[in-house]
Amino acid sequence: LDMTLVDSSALADLRRQRMWTQVAASMHLIRPFKVEAGAAAHELPGKLKARDIPIAVVTSSPRRYAEAVIKAFDIECDALVTYEDTTEHKPDPAPIVEGLKQIGVKASSDVLYVGDNSIDVEDAYHAGVSSIGVGWGIESLFGMSSTAPDILVDEPKQLLRAIELDQLSYIGERSAAGEKYSSHWGSVLHCDDHQNEVYALGRYMTAGDPRHAGHQLSRAILSLKSGDKHADMFGKALGKAIGLIETEAAFIVPVPPKPSQTRNRFEAVLAAAEAHLPDDMEIDLEGLKCVKEVEGYKAMGPGERAAAIRGAFETKWDWDGADVILIDDVYTTGETIAECARILKKQGAGTVQTVVLGKDQRAFVRKRCECGRTMKIRKNRQGVQFWGCSGYPTYCQRTEDL
Repeated sequence: LDMTLVDSSALADLRRQRMWTQVAASMHLIRPFKVEAGAAAHELPGKLKARDIPIAVVTSSPRRYAEAVIKAFDIECDALVTYEDTTEHKPDPAPIVEGLKQIGVKASSDVLYVGDNSIDVEDAYHAGVSSIGVGWGIESLFGMSSTAPDILVDEPKQLLRAIELDQLSYIGERSAAGEKYSSHWGSVLHCDDHQNEVYALGRYMTAGDPRHAGHQLSRAILSLKSGDKHADMFGKALGKAIGLIETEAAFIVPVPPKPSQTRNRFEAVLAAAEAHLPDDMEIDLEGLKCVKEVEGYKAMGPGERAAAIRGAFETKWDWDGADVILIDDVYTTGETIAECARILKKQGAGTVQTVVLGKDQRAFVRKRCECGRTMKIRKNRQGVQFWGCSGYPTYCQRTEDL
């Protein structure tokens, strides 16, 4: 409801402190989101209902407030779940589960939960439904990029497009799965870190995340460290992604291999990308060189990484004001690309934008099995969802009611 269907940012502090008497006196400050064309956000439920799509509004706000907002903006819905309706609250799946119950729909990837923050994304995952993040209500793109939704859109009208909505997901994830995608603003994951302009082809799930096993992009990124099996796929996706971002870059430069490594993992990828890049954009595999081996880098925190990697790269070129796109595999803390960008700019580069294959995601681990492993949502042959140990079937077969 808030910051998804209506702009209640003026009441954010009051709502956060649960000062509902003051909120009630300030309802006139809630505004509709401005749109350049197409439907406004608060009109979406009505337009979807007109297509016989059942709609539930799920909010952590109290019912009296939620009903007042819905009435004021004439928001149509089949069910409303508020703070008072469940014992557990976001990111626990209980509110979404209650919403599904009220509209008579079973949880599945075809159910879409639309929200504006990382709690909504995690909530959708634990409820077993797909998540859509809305760019018009997001407080921080950087914050959202670390707990990214399945789909990211920036205009309400995109939710009314006559295509399969999963085609609006990230270029890298759709390409790794061998599936079609529809190019738009959210086809790349925006990861701006306030210092450098960073984009990702999709999400990267670590091995400790229950989502990793079924995530093809994450596995493809890992395989790139030792071979070029997915180089053509990455090259095409990379070329298409660069075409979607606003850039005047004249050069593409990869983060170089360590001194102890002889293979440049990006060489075959960029060779495949060349056919999909603007004619005036040049690939420079030698644009940066790593001159210092940093031991134990992955085990370090952000501050330690920044200090350890200082001076690890150099460039022999004077970039003479040229804009550069930097390429890396996974964006975790951002210290590596920040140091590479610093060196490029020190040697005369203009704007340095970064495109990575995947943005590291916060692991969705909320439930642990008695054996110590994480539990994940599974589904039996009858379609009933339950908690199952991630060690199934080899190490552990414990289950719990969802």
